[in-house]
Amino acid sequence: MVGMVYKSIELVGTSDKNWAEAVKNAYKEAKKTLRGIRNISIIQSDVKVKEDTDTLIYRVRCQVNFELEK
Repeated sequence: MVGMVYKSIELVGTSDKNWAEAVKNAYKEAKKTLRGIRNISIIQSDVKVKEDTDTLIYRVRCQVNFELEK
């Protein structure tokens, strides 16, 4: 049996609601062009503050792993 080979890319997802939605937004964009997504690991999370509009932007830097097609 041949082993599987995966590739990883880093994406930054954002949301004005919460970190979970930021991950969902990254996933939604990734699946538009990637097939075989196996998992998403959160590398870093932070919040960007926009004081002039009193807004918080939740950001998640994540690693998306997907299977390479044969």
